[in-house]
Amino acid sequence: MEFPAVLLTFLLSKAVISFGEDCTTGFSVVAPELAVPGKTTAVLVTLHGPTSLRPLNVTLRLLPDAQKGTNQQLVETTQEIRGHGILPLEVPLEASGSYVLQTLVNCTGNDHCELQSSSQMRLVGPVRDVIIRPAKHAYRPGETVSFWVLALDHDLQIASGSIGSVSVKDPAGTKVALWDQIALDEGVKAFSLPLSEYASSGRWLLHVEVESAEFSAPIEIAPGVGNGLPDVAAAEEHYVELRFGREMRRSYKPGLPFAGKVEAMSTEKSVRVRVKVYDNTTSIYSQDIEISNGEGTFVVPAILADSDIIALQAELVSVDSKEIESHYVLAREPIHKWNSSSDCYLLIEGVEHTLQPEEEAHVAILSTCPCERDLHYVITTDGRVTDWAQRRYEDPVPPATSASAGAVCRLNFSFTVRSVMAPVSQLLVYYVTPQGEPVSDVISFDVKLLHRQIYVNLEEREWWLPGQSLDLEVVAERSSLVCLLGGRSGGNGDIKFDPRISEEREPASVAGEIDFLEAGVSFFQRQCVKRGNSGISAVSYRQRGSGAGPSNRRRPPESLVGGAPFDQLWLWKCFNYSSEIASTGLTISAPQEAGKWSLWALTVSSNGLRFSSSVNVQVFRPLQAEFHLPPSLRVRETLEVDIKIGNNINSCMDVTALLALSEGAQFLSNGLLYVTERLRLGPHGATSLVVRLLVTTPGLKNMTVEVNGYTSPSCEGVEKPGNTSLAGAVLRSATIKVYPEGIVRTDTESAYFCANENLVISTADKYKYEWVAAPRNHEGIVLELKAGVSKRIGPIHIALAESRSPSDKMYRLTIGDVNNMITWIGRGKHGYGVQLTRVETPGILSEDEWCTFWITWEKNTIAFGNGSIPHNNTLLKWRMDKKIKIQQVGFASSWGSSAEFRIWNFNEEAGFSQVLHLDTPKSVVPGSEWGKLLVAGGLALPAINKKIEGGGLSGALAALTPLLTLQHLGKKANKTERLQALQSLPGNIQTILSYRKVDNSFSEHQMLGSHSATVTILEALTKVQTYFSIDPDLIQAIKRWVQLRQEDDGRFTPLPADIKLPLSKHSEFMRKNLSSETALLEHVVEITADTVIALYEIGIESDVDSDTLQKAKIFLENSLPKLQRPETIAVVALALVLVRSATASWAIEKLRNVSTTEDGEFGWPHFVPRRDAADWLYESEAGKTLKEPLATTLDEYKASLHALSTFCIIGDLKFAESVARYLFYRSHMLDKHPELLYQAVKTFTQYDLLARDRHRALTVSLATSGMELTDTLELKPDKPSQRLHLPSLPTKVFVYATGAGCATIQGKVSYSTYSIKNTTPLLELWSGVIQEILPDRSSVDEIEGKLPMLKLKTCFSWKGLTPSGILRLEISLFSGYELATTPPQLLNPPEDMSEMQHNFHDNKLWFIFANISTLCPVCVQYMARSAFVISSLRPAYAKVFPAGRQDLAAETFFHTKIGSNLLKSITEDDLITWFGKNKTSSSQPYFQVPESCVRDILPTTTSTVSTTSNTASSTVSTTTDYAPVPSPKLEVLSVATYTINVDNDSISNVNDTKKYQNLTSITSTSSTKIYLKTTESTIEENVIPNEESFKKKHSLSKEKIAVSIYNNITENSTDIPNITTHVNTSSTTPDSTISTKPPRNLVAEKNISPPKHVNTVLHNIPVKYIEKGTERLSEESLATFAPEIKNDQYVLLDKEELWGMLKEVVDDQLRKKANSKIADGEKLRSQGFT
Repeated sequence: MEFPAVLLTFLLSKAVISFGEDCTTGFSVVAPELAVPGKTTAVLVTLHGPTSLRPLNVTLRLLPDAQKGTNQQLVETTQEIRGHGILPLEVPLEASGSYVLQTLVNCTGNDHCELQSSSQMRLVGPVRDVIIRPAKHAYRPGETVSFWVLALDHDLQIASGSIGSVSVKDPAGTKVALWDQIALDEGVKAFSLPLSEYASSGRWLLHVEVESAEFSAPIEIAPGVGNGLPDVAAAEEHYVELRFGREMRRSYKPGLPFAGKVEAMSTEKSVRVRVKVYDNTTSIYSQDIEISNGEGTFVVPAILADSDIIALQAELVSVDSKEIESHYVLAREPIHKWNSSSDCYLLIEGVEHTLQPEEEAHVAILSTCPCERDLHYVITTDGRVTDWAQRRYEDPVPPATSASAGAVCRLNFSFTVRSVMAPVSQLLVYYVTPQGEPVSDVISFDVKLLHRQIYVNLEEREWWLPGQSLDLEVVAERSSLVCLLGGRSGGNGDIKFDPRISEEREPASVAGEIDFLEAGVSFFQRQCVKRGNSGISAVSYRQRGSGAGPSNRRRPPESLVGGAPFDQLWLWKCFNYSSEIASTGLTISAPQEAGKWSLWALTVSSNGLRFSSSVNVQVFRPLQAEFHLPPSLRVRETLEVDIKIGNNINSCMDVTALLALSEGAQFLSNGLLYVTERLRLGPHGATSLVVRLLVTTPGLKNMTVEVNGYTSPSCEGVEKPGNTSLAGAVLRSATIKVYPEGIVRTDTESAYFCANENLVISTADKYKYEWVAAPRNHEGIVLELKAGVSKRIGPIHIALAESRSPSDKMYRLTIGDVNNMITWIGRGKHGYGVQLTRVETPGILSEDEWCTFWITWEKNTIAFGNGSIPHNNTLLKWRMDKKIKIQQVGFASSWGSSAEFRIWNFNEEAGFSQVLHLDTPKSVVPGSEWGKLLVAGGLALPAINKKIEGGGLSGALAALTPLLTLQHLGKKANKTERLQALQSLPGNIQTILSYRKVDNSFSEHQMLGSHSATVTILEALTKVQTYFSIDPDLIQAIKRWVQLRQEDDGRFTPLPADIKLPLSKHSEFMRKNLSSETALLEHVVEITADTVIALYEIGIESDVDSDTLQKAKIFLENSLPKLQRPETIAVVALALVLVRSATASWAIEKLRNVSTTEDGEFGWPHFVPRRDAADWLYESEAGKTLKEPLATTLDEYKASLHALSTFCIIGDLKFAESVARYLFYRSHMLDKHPELLYQAVKTFTQYDLLARDRHRALTVSLATSGMELTDTLELKPDKPSQRLHLPSLPTKVFVYATGAGCATIQGKVSYSTYSIKNTTPLLELWSGVIQEILPDRSSVDEIEGKLPMLKLKTCFSWKGLTPSGILRLEISLFSGYELATTPPQLLNPPEDMSEMQHNFHDNKLWFIFANISTLCPVCVQYMARSAFVISSLRPAYAKVFPAGRQDLAAETFFHTKIGSNLLKSITEDDLITWFGKNKTSSSQPYFQVPESCVRDILPTTTSTVSTTSNTASSTVSTTTDYAPVPSPKLEVLSVATYTINVDNDSISNVNDTKKYQNLTSITSTSSTKIYLKTTESTIEENVIPNEESFKKKHSLSKEKIAVSIYNNITENSTDIPNITTHVNTSSTTPDSTISTKPPRNLVAEKNISPPKHVNTVLHNIPVKYIEKGTERLSEESLATFAPEIKNDQYVLLDKEELWGMLKEVVDDQLRKKANSKIADGEKLRSQGFT
């Protein structure tokens, strides 16, 4: 960490009084601020003054920093110096942390030293750098990030003994992936992370932490990046890029030379660059330099300017010795004047070029003052001192530098470059004058770790084929780690230098000791200053330091590797270099993509890090083939795929293309899964092979294209096979996701049963037998016992009798008598009867576990033993009376104790039977229905039927459900499902963590907090730790946030996003006569209880955790008497049981009372019929019928889950079984509430553990009503669940089970439907296409038949009585479309609404709104575009719902207007299936707008003409702003609508389109408010009613002050030569008038360049408002129009036909329009157009 420089100059507050003769010596110290443990650093000391040459003992002392808590040993060294000296200081290897470095003199002991200086010194960690290399620098959501990590110590060797933490951080700084405690001393480590489809766009960081050091490398995540480079032929790319050296000094010293460096990135062998120096605008120096190895140096002999800033400029003069005509200025750099009050300057020369290890660097020091003092030099690397010395002699090999007139003397010296000086080091040279003034200079120099003895040799070839084997010769040091790296930089050629490294350096504004600051060392000086002739002197101090190391570390850690920046890596392969590799070499594969690649070797050995020069690998593809698929399609849609095939060789090529599809798709040309094509390409020729494919079933579909090319000597005729040879082969494959039509609904019918099992509870307050019938087909039973918690255990009594009452004709088995020590058999009804036989059985009964026993009475012998297998482990036997026939078995516990019994009869005759009704609604899309049966032993855990698409935070949480299921099933889990769950886990975690707020809470919206969501995520993240590492600091921060929200009385209050949503306008608490205060209290209590449960599940680790739970427990205990709602009672009971509250038993009793029906079964009281609840519905001929026994609500289901968990914890199996049966029969709730899945799996898991079915032996027979499916399943304890596909639907499934044990069976029916509701009690939704922007005329997109760009609008209104909380709007666009770059617009934001948030992925986009309290519609407008040609497009879909409650969603399907290209190949049957009628809207798209939303001013319609001159993409975009929605009041008005195609000289193809509109316009004598509501999505092909029918149908009311316009658009008229306007108005009364006029036409000003094409639709504008706008227009500003009789519909034609038509159109325009403009303009005006 770097701190700002601090300069301290002060006088001692208490002046040191001394005699003049004592004020003789000054003391200057240069000390490092960073040091490496185990290495030697140095401190440089200079004495100045009259007595400075006297010997002086100087002591260095390294002390622990008490303030930083460092507790290490003392380090001390002493040395005698004269005048100046260098004191080496060896830092102990085990030292760490911060230290204080003291410089002392004249030490005679620890307490007799004179302190001269004191400075801070920080010891860095053992790892100097971590090289982090991502495979790419840019990724798209859904891709997999791969990167490699290599840690190096300060000797640039593999860091030994280093343990680090590797993580990936999202743009918010959240660690979305963590690999903790990674051993970094094992060489290169590889990591990968699959990105979520909803990954946040922005700059992500690959982060490594080692001890206190952090290293990172950035990557970019965005939807449109990371596509890789196009696979094209290896074309020649020429470029030259220049820049001034990054380490070149940016200041000049007047009168002294200036040396610098120019770096070049070029494809050419050599370039000549002219460097110019400008003073203001005057060139004062010029020099040409040749650059052939990437850099060149220049020297300006002396700069005599005195300006504050001069400029350097680099011009490209010649390339490969060829002069270029224009000199391109490719680099500029400002150079600032060096400011100093000193008269003496130093200047370092000789290290401007890049140095290499082992090289001898020759340095020249120029000085403007006589060289009378010895010089010190220090080399620092990242603030660490890596070399030092003092010099006073001429170098025998002086560097070649020009003499300077300003320099008085020059000193030469040299030093050996070491690898540890890479990548950048600073050379500081200084001396201190006798007066104490430091004279210094500092320069940075580059060190590149190239080593000549490390290289990679490759066979010299012009190019390689993709994937071809490359034989390499690698030369490196033996036993070194060698990594081969292959990659290439960006393919656009715009930026060849690494754009991630900033080249800007701020000029130094502080003079004096700035050189020491730049070098990363501190300068300290103590000097005695005399005060005149008084004999009094004072000691002054000054200190200069950066505070924490270097201030100029600009290069990221990865630059240590050097080389060009690679945006894409093709190879990273590491191995230990051995003699075998040295002799035989290596074989690798060339890259699969064509282009220019680089290959180089990195080695790490005892000599440190080295790398070789790069070699080029040119990959050439003789034959290329490319095609692209959209991310997704829907069933029955048709996709046009353009396969581009190119021949890159200079001869003809015969091409064979084989195209194949996976099942569920077919080519339209032949209806098959494959198609073959043969064609011939000329030299360097290319073609497009266009195929159309139809997708018929959902799922992932694959398209494979295999193209083979054969060369032939001639381009004519048919070559014989022997004359051709294979020139190239390409295999391309792409995957597309196919979704079902409409939306997929799932209905579930379930059954949970226990065949031949009896569950008996014996109470503790009476000694009474509970009787069950004895099995009829065998003489014996297996039973499980568990003694209840009481003062004593046992005994347990089992009676074998003829009748259901105790009698003398019965035998009694007593288990665990005499304090659980003895078991015996007796006869008679009295417990004190004779014990016929007995056995000692200490501890035979247990309070905690179920104990299994068997009893048989076959062959007139009673036998009893342990286990579930009769006659094994026998404990007792007794021959019984033949006259007694065992008909009944009784179970009882003694007075004061209780017990639970589970009896297994294993009856093969009696069993369980049930019928499952699996129906489908009438609105099902034909052929989309699909059903399955799930049969499982025990209680089956809920599962996600399909991947959850969208849903936001709750959807991501529900996606974690499979993990809990896997955790419970263990080894029995399906391996495929386990793999899928683990693969999707990283993406789900990223999605969840993307909702983190700055304060570490979580919410769907960043502006509204949610306590409930945060608590739920806290628990989920802790559960996930088993499978995926979550940052523990994050979990702790979330938990701390929750704890800090607790109030003094222990409660946790809800936040704005934690609203309780009623099922209707009459909220639930009103139906139960609860006051709002009581309802609020219950909400607070419920949130507090949920928090207690989550914190308990996480675990108690500290006193803070314990105190939090204790306070919350007291609050819940005090609130329990006030609770009335069953849902709140259930969650409070669970919380109190978990924290072992003394009132838990009371809470359980209260829960039992409120959840027990009159029949003694589990259930909730219904105060009113729940007809509006999320009930189980059947559709019959009579409509929907309610299955009353299975009706439940969300709150009741959640309360049942809490109740089941409570009874499982207390071990009440009988009541828990009743709750489990209640829940499982209502499993259909989980289909509509994915947010419940996580909690349901957790609770069902608890029950399954309690009711372990260890002796299951079931035989289940299944048959459908038509006998298409019949099967018999054997269910054993260790057998996994069975899945059976239902051959047909609808059907009935008959189930019959015999044997013993419990099982579940579920029938799941999934189907697609377009039956939705756009209006719910809380929400109303409308969405539609309001404008289509066709491709430019004659553009490539138009020729290829590309779909138009769309402008869409979606509106919704919130109808709740309270603010909405968080609302989520999700939109699935048409297939192939995605959100355009234009950001969405919120058209009418309510005042109190929080900021709208949005994001998108592929064709899905979502908006998040918060705190909507208005009843007015909220509309968002957005643009969408498509790069694909898709026909038979299915409707787009939108839904809006409160966050976490998708069951309350309002949904709608929408399409564009009839006649649009988007409706190509759509039939009337399709429209009827989608919308129920032959139109493109399923319902009237209007809102009931409250009167408060009516506006005072009518919105006007504006037409915006935007043109771009001289470009191929010039367009006219005419935008009409509409009110969000139309009104339900409809009347008729005909207004013309037309399409205008604008060429360069005229406006043509103006077609008349009759648009029928319904208009109601009411005016009042008082102030009138007008609200305009329009839509363009509904199309009806009807006629305008006559005036009489109009009057009868619509009556005008003057009380309603509103104008509603509803548009009914007919097909475009194609045979009317001129524009005609039809205006039909109804007669009006004085109280109600309708004033209409034709709408204003498009106005094109003469001074605007005419655009090429526009498709514009104008409508809905009352003419009286257009009139006012047109009166201000001058007739001279209007352009004339020349309408044509051409049909403005586009058909994809072949090339000849198309160009012929285009030529005809152009000739027509030139020939016919010259004389028609005026006449046509007058005709337009006569018809009312302006």
